[in-house]
Amino acid sequence: MSAPADTPIAVIGMSCRTSGAETLTEFWDLASRAERRLHDVPADRWYGLDEQVAATNSPAAFLLDSVDGFDARFFGIAPRMAAFMDPQHRLMLELAWHAVENAGLDPESLSGEPVAVLAGAFMSDYGERMIARGKRADGAAFPGTMMAFLANRVSYQFGWTGPSMVIDSACSAGLSALGFAVQGLRAGDYPMALVGSPNLFSAGYYTTNAYLGGALSPTGDSVPFSASRNGYLRGEGGACLLLKPLDAALADGDPVHAVIRSVGSAHNGRGGGLTGTDQESQIALVRRTLAAAGLTPRDLGHLEAHGTGTRGGDATEIAALARLLPGAEGPAAGPDGKLWVGSVKANIGHLEGAAGLIGIVKTVLALQAGTIPRIAGLDAADESLPVGDSPLGLPVENLPWPAGDVPRVGAVNAFGLGGSLSHAVVEEAPRRAVAAREKAAEEIVPLSAGSDAAVALLARRLLRTYEGTDAPALDSLAWTLQHGRRDMKHRRALVVSGTESLRTALTAVAEGRHRPPADAVARAWEDGGAPQWDTLWKDRERPPRAHLPGTPFQRRSCWFDDEAPAAL
Repeated sequence: MSAPADTPIAVIGMSCRTSGAETLTEFWDLASRAERRLHDVPADRWYGLDEQVAATNSPAAFLLDSVDGFDARFFGIAPRMAAFMDPQHRLMLELAWHAVENAGLDPESLSGEPVAVLAGAFMSDYGERMIARGKRADGAAFPGTMMAFLANRVSYQFGWTGPSMVIDSACSAGLSALGFAVQGLRAGDYPMALVGSPNLFSAGYYTTNAYLGGALSPTGDSVPFSASRNGYLRGEGGACLLLKPLDAALADGDPVHAVIRSVGSAHNGRGGGLTGTDQESQIALVRRTLAAAGLTPRDLGHLEAHGTGTRGGDATEIAALARLLPGAEGPAAGPDGKLWVGSVKANIGHLEGAAGLIGIVKTVLALQAGTIPRIAGLDAADESLPVGDSPLGLPVENLPWPAGDVPRVGAVNAFGLGGSLSHAVVEEAPRRAVAAREKAAEEIVPLSAGSDAAVALLARRLLRTYEGTDAPALDSLAWTLQHGRRDMKHRRALVVSGTESLRTALTAVAEGRHRPPADAVARAWEDGGAPQWDTLWKDRERPPRAHLPGTPFQRRSCWFDDEAPAAL
């Protein structure tokens, strides 16, 4: 059954991986601390980069530390098949698994469901690397280098039967995919959708041409909206969102990160030329997308800009926003009456096809933290940017963005190299009354992973979760880990009676000091038995599921080359 065209769509699960961050917590730490994880590029990472181009520029990028690493055993993929898989396919599988786990769901419990998978993609150069290195053809490379498998591999892995497709609109691909997912959810084409976009580098042909075309920073150190910006810096990573209509999510007890109010896409026609965009196209898209949500530009508190660090692109985007917010018409909804314009590309680089989705993740985390983070590396905005008298701000320090009587709203821009534009509007999650629940004297918190080291890492990540003031209730943690995870070989069952007891038990696991529990149910599960969790809840109300960090992967090198690219 179709729903109204303005039906809010809940983000119930979320994951990301970037240079310097494996989890949502680590990503927010990086953004809120204004860290920049920029590296000189080892020669083999951009294999085939033109020597003269390399000599006349300063190749730098925001790189993952193990582009060749993949936990093939976890996903049941043969080593040879994994070696010939585009590493972007591998990253997409990891992000998808963690996004579903983050929703408090066991990914294997959704097998056979008509869940849609929509992937945004821009570049795929793994096959290009094979050709450049003179690698012979291999049957495993047949699915491994086809872009369709970026989505199809996920649908196959999870056993999902909904639409499965890849969308390429260059740097707006991730947001374009989000727009199609939202349309399908509102039309009733599927009950749930997973949207993801990875971005990894395997060869140097695109980079060579991007340098020659003037898109990349020749100095290797360009900050968006700064006076010295001179091009963009490439970034590796990706993001994934699990989506559901808000009403259904609330009825099903899904945890909600935030709400997608509207997504719009367009093309600038001939405005801006073949590889640029123009103010008029941006203005029209933002107005139309906000209007579809019943909002105006002044309802926005934060806008995650496309903000790549190119001189003309940044100036055009600011000019369009300034025209959307004439100073004479009053303030915007952000701190100090301004619309604050940010760019996480300063922290992690331009993730190209994944840039829009990682912008959504940053915006959601900013809403949750009540903070608009500064633009990393920006001490003062370029005074020549055409802000005029509009209430626009470029944050050079972190700004409090507390909740109020009206829901806070942010937005994200993503502009494709070929003129395809996307804009998304994100609203804070609805505040839900916390119902009183009968608490047990003790809860059993199960941890499992593929090795003892991975279990210890999971314990450390959960400890980070409980450092904040909005950590989940103990019964929600226990329920989620009992029912929303695959039971793996290496197990630890924690019998705890409160938050301090939990911290002590998690610390013991993290440090290798865990002792087998005396509780019979916990001990039986830890010894490899089938779970008996339902016996613990037969007379209790089920608590809400919690957003938690996912199962740590045990990555090993999977690369067709004789030697994998140098790690950082």
